[in-house]
This record gives sequence, C-alpha cells and structure tokens, in this order.
Amino acid sequence: MSSSNMARKLLIRKLKIVNFQRRLCLSSAFRDSDKFIVSSPLPDIVLPQTRFIDYLWKESGSYKNLTAIESSETKKTYTYTQLQRNTSAFATSLLKKLKLNQGDVVAVMLPNCPEFPVVAFGTMQAGCILTTVNPLYKEADIGHQVAITEPKLFITAAECYDNVMKALKFAKSDAKIVLIDDQSSPIPSGTIRYSELAEKAEIDNGVLDKIEKSDDDVACIPFSSGTTGMPKGVEITYRNLIAGMVCMHMKENCFPQLATGLSNQDIVPCILPFIHIYGLVISLMGHLSKGCKLVTMSKFSANLFFDVLKNQDVSLLYIVPPVAILLGKHPDVQAEHFRNVRNIICGAAPLAASDVDAILEKSKKNIEFNQGFGATETTSLGTSTFKGSTNVDYSACGMPMVNFKLKFADPVTGEPIPIGEQGEMYMKSPTVMKGYHKNPAATKDTITEDGYFKTGDLGYYKPGVGLFITDRIKELIKVKGMQVAPAELESLLRSHPAVADAAVIGVPHEFYGETPKAFVIRKNGHDISEKELQAHVASKVAVYKQIEEVAFVDAIPKTASGKILRKDLKKMYA
Repeated sequence: MSSSNMARKLLIRKLKIVNFQRRLCLSSAFRDSDKFIVSSPLPDIVLPQTRFIDYLWKESGSYKNLTAIESSETKKTYTYTQLQRNTSAFATSLLKKLKLNQGDVVAVMLPNCPEFPVVAFGTMQAGCILTTVNPLYKEADIGHQVAITEPKLFITAAECYDNVMKALKFAKSDAKIVLIDDQSSPIPSGTIRYSELAEKAEIDNGVLDKIEKSDDDVACIPFSSGTTGMPKGVEITYRNLIAGMVCMHMKENCFPQLATGLSNQDIVPCILPFIHIYGLVISLMGHLSKGCKLVTMSKFSANLFFDVLKNQDVSLLYIVPPVAILLGKHPDVQAEHFRNVRNIICGAAPLAASDVDAILEKSKKNIEFNQGFGATETTSLGTSTFKGSTNVDYSACGMPMVNFKLKFADPVTGEPIPIGEQGEMYMKSPTVMKGYHKNPAATKDTITEDGYFKTGDLGYYKPGVGLFITDRIKELIKVKGMQVAPAELESLLRSHPAVADAAVIGVPHEFYGETPKAFVIRKNGHDISEKELQAHVASKVAVYKQIEEVAFVDAIPKTASGKILRKDLKKMYA
C-alpha cells in the first residue's frame, strides 16, 4: 500500500472518529443544554388550579346579558346567561336522566351551531369525555371513530342521522342518540330531543358540584388524521385545555378584548369547524371566555361569509390559507368588508406573504395580520405573531407562546440541528396531548422521552423573526385546512375490482391549498374511467377527501420495502 493511500485511510478514519464524537456531543447537548432550544420570549407561568368550567366562565359576570352565539342561517341565539344555564342543565340531564357516569364518552357530530357549545361544555361539566365527529363523515369514518371511543351517547343533527345509524350498526354500538331539534318537528323513534335535555331541563347544582376531575383526566378526544392509516384519537386533558386558554389570554397573544357592554363586544365569524381543535379551543373557548359574540356558519359559503362581514361589525377574523386567498382575490370583497376588523389570525398551513399583502391592500386600513402554528396534539397554537409586532415577516408563524419550547432534529437520525438550520420541529408545553387513545405504539413514536411532540413538519427558527415551516415530513394532504391521509384514499381505490395499485399525493390548488390526485394502475383486462373511480371514492368519504384528479400509469415508484415514493410522484406531476 502506498504512503498516500495509507495517509488517506488514516484521515478518513480520523474524520469518522471526530464525527462520531461530534454526534455524541450534540446528542448530549440536545438533552442537557438550551443551546438547541428555542424558548418563549415570555417567562414561564404557573397554571391555575381550577375546574375547567370555572375557568371558562371566570369573567362572565361582566357580559352575562350579551349575545354569546348566533346562527347566521337560522338566526337562533343564546345570551351568555342562556348558554351557561343550558350547559349546566345538559350536564345535569346526562347524569340524572340518561344515567351516564363520569368518564363515559359522548360523541358530538354537529356543524357549527349555537347548540354545539352547550353539548360540548355540558359533557365536560358532567365529567364525561367529549369526542368530536366530522358531520361530513359517512358510515365508514363514523364507524371507525365509534369503534375506538365506544360512546354511550351520540349527539347529531337530522341531516346526519341516517349515516350515524348505519355507523352504530356497523360498529355494533348501542349508544343512545340525541337529535338537535326545533321542538315543533317530529323526530325518529328511539331518539331523544336536545331541547328536553337542555332548554327545558332543570339544573341540579348539588350533583354538578360533586364532579371532580384531575388535571391529567381526559376531557376530550378529537381525531387527527394519521399519516399511514386511519385517523387517531388525541387525548386532550383538562390541564391541556386550561393551558391552551392561558396561552391565548396572555396580553401579548390575546386578540379579543373583555366585553363589558355592546359597545366593546368583539364579533367573530366562526367558519372553522368546532369539531376541530382550532375551532373548539381557539374559536369557542378562547372567545366565549372573553364575552365575544360568535356568529356561526354550519358550512362554509363564500356569499354567506361575505354577508356576515358586510352586515355585522366583525372585529376579529380567524381563517385558514384558502380563505385568506379568497379574501385577497375575490372581486366581491371590498374595503367595507373589513371596516371594523382589528386583527386577522391565520393558521393550519403556511401562507405566502403575497397573499397577506393582497388582503391588507384591499382593506385600505391598518389591520394587524397574525399567523400561528399549532396541531391537534398541541391543543392550541404553539407559536404566534405577538400583538403590536413591527416589521413582521408574513412568511413566518411567530414566536413560541408562554410555556412553549421548540427544538429541531435531523428527521432521519434524530440528531440535534442548530437553531437556524432546517430540521423536524419538536414542541414541548403543558398543552401537548396525553397521547393517542388506545394506541401506545403511536404515542411512543410521537412523544419523546423528555416530553417533546414530534410535529412531522420541517422548518427552522430565525431569532428575532420567528418560525418558518418549509415542508411536511408527514404525508398528510391539507384540503381547505382539513387533513386527508393518502393511505386512506389508496385503500379505497385498491378496493375497486379494476384497480391493481394506487398512490395518492396532494397537488397545489389555487383556493383549497391542496387537493388529492391519484395515480392508478389498472388490472389487466379491466377498463375504468377517471369519473368512475372518483365516484367510487366519493360515495365513501367526506366531500373534502374526494379525488380531484386521476392519472393512469404503468408503474408506481416504491422503495425496496414497498413504501410509495411520493416525492417521485410529485416530480412526475410537476
């Protein structure tokens, strides 16, 4: 062996040793040092020791006679006095009339409506566990959630009743059904009227005062779409909920003002579904606790949304990127729609700075535009643009909220990434979920031993500017801010007798953010059209999960172990 080759081998060996030592050093520093950790600029605070329902209404004395919630379609309203009364009456009915016990699961499958907070908060006030079900779901999706959570009671609307009945039969569930009613129309035999349990029921404070839940008890189980299969139940505790509200009530992040009369009551259109964590915690809890007037929409309609903006003195807007794009580009949206708007808060997916500029230019006024990042597993927002920030980079998602910490890791090795470099983002906070319901393996894969939630999102943090989300490691498709798991659609496509194999990716859409596109291999001797496959999937899934495009291909790129190479598919699409 020549001396030059010998020297080269010694150099390579030395570099390997140095790199190994560096990795050990970094791993140790990642665990024990703040060098790789981004902390909130706000000092940590101690969470209050109180019952959830008491914290929710702790300031309600100043706004009890104001309107709490109003349906934009039916005009049904509850004042805060009525909302609190009906909530407590519903909680009493669960325990006394329906004989539910603390810890029993109550499923709520409703569009946004005034009755939603009554049944949601009433369930928790009774010490039961709330699980929210998407009203767009069909039999299979509902049945999956019922099988996992095993609810004793199912609350829904008339338009969802048939799908609920099929799902309960499919899951072999004997859950009782409560139907939201107008008190004048008949309801199916065997169902229970909501009005009899809430609006016409009595309150037994003696029973309710005995309900005690610990901080670590599960309060609700919303569902988060899985990356490789069906959605998973996310266990949110009472401590998580209170921590989430505490974050939102810090003066640096608190966008609503405390209402003391009509002249200073914030008006908030609720277009984000209450069945999702964004709508449940941020829209409902974060704003009812401050005395805002919430205006609900049972489903998103651009024209109805524009009417609400035009005819109500809307002061706060909570939106997702597709709605932001709509506001900036739709020709019917004018400056008058923003006349009283003080803050616009956007989340659920990254938004381009140009889309923010389009809204601000159209509004012709000084609106503060704020962005944030959160997940079902973090209960509420984890980062946010602080109020009054100057020289804001609208491509960023803000800074960590109180009691939050961020760090970044190599998505393959898990090794630490210095602040400012791109890696998978981890989040730690008292808002991070307890775990996935009845799924310890998924919990272990997602929450680190030191309590960080692995978001599955790639990003980096720029000190003094904020968090930037650059890509998703997770394979979820974000349609109008809603999560769609490719694996679920692939399974449905493969169930068709004419399909040999299928793969699904998200492709850009001007208004929806992304839509699912399928790549399909036909079975030999079979012929099927794009429309037939789209109809096959549409008959089994919610509207937002439907396949937008189908491409017939001869092969689907995969790894040696059979995993679909979605990045290669995206290159093919591009």
